[in-house]
Amino acid sequence: MNKIWYKELGFYSNPFSIKPAAFHDQAIGYEKVVDEISYGILNKKIIIVDGDFGNGKSTILRRLLNDFGGKKQVIYYSCNRIDGRLDVKELLNGRYGVVGKWFDMKPKDMILLLDEAQDLDSKDYERIYPYYQEGYIKSVVLMGKGIKKENIISGLKSNLEEVGMGKLNEDLAVLIIRKRIGDIPLLSDAIIRKVYQKTGDNVRTLLKTCEDLSKLSVDAGRRKVTEEFVKQYFQEKVEEEKKEEVEAKEEKKEVKEKKAEVKEEKKEEKKPIIIDRRNEKLEEKEKKEEVEAKEEKKEVKEKKEDKKKGGRVYKPDEYKGLMRSSAEELLNKPTDEIFGDEQYY
Repeated sequence: MNKIWYKELGFYSNPFSIKPAAFHDQAIGYEKVVDEISYGILNKKIIIVDGDFGNGKSTILRRLLNDFGGKKQVIYYSCNRIDGRLDVKELLNGRYGVVGKWFDMKPKDMILLLDEAQDLDSKDYERIYPYYQEGYIKSVVLMGKGIKKENIISGLKSNLEEVGMGKLNEDLAVLIIRKRIGDIPLLSDAIIRKVYQKTGDNVRTLLKTCEDLSKLSVDAGRRKVTEEFVKQYFQEKVEEEKKEEVEAKEEKKEVKEKKAEVKEEKKEEKKPIIIDRRNEKLEEKEKKEEVEAKEEKKEVKEKKEDKKKGGRVYKPDEYKGLMRSSAEELLNKPTDEIFGDEQYY
């Protein structure tokens, strides 16, 4: 049975875990940021901390929770879970559990930590303001990327303070990784710097890349990540990204073609069905003419036969309408019964 790669290096758990403060609550490289936020909280400020995903926001939040959460002073909430508006009253009542909701119990001097706060709008800030004004909320920390300050109402804006996150640099990248793995030779300082140059100033990407390189090296039986190995890793990454891009374009093209086909089918279905009855009428007319021609031909034939026999052939039924009786009946009647006076000549 193969061992897990980090256990082969003597670690109990993954040293590159991207979970916030998985090993410690020290916000390495962000000590100044934490101090500024803490100072703003103590001075009852509305604090904006603008930072992108993976840039250490979660680690800073964990540090703040540890620093101020001992007396249950902190309410943490991620705003990307909001279905409607931010319900501040429910968050305050929740401090006392079900009883707090039943009896509308609200604690005083709470610190409201709102993560992903870029999703808030003016209506949400209007809900925060009365609780801030009445002292239920002492300070609000807004963390996210691209928080819209124009949505913050004037009552809160007067106490607004912005704290910059700063950027990751090579020295800080080395410090973060060394704090995770110590002085083991798996990743040298030069390799960590090389990784930073490739990944940029995102802490989460730095940790994930170092994890991938370490795992691949250990699985391949190596105890040290080389520059050649790093080069090969990023080449494969580029190729993989290109392949994924091509596949995404192909998929997009297929979806577009499929939509066009469906649209065309719907268009065909909507076309009115026109029944052309001109051929039917023409056929009926031809049949009628054919029947008339046969009747006429029959009459001509009968006339020819009559002429051939030397005169008209006696047909008893022809006299029936004229005499109001059949020829046989007339022959059996007396002459006086057949012709009246006016008909007698």
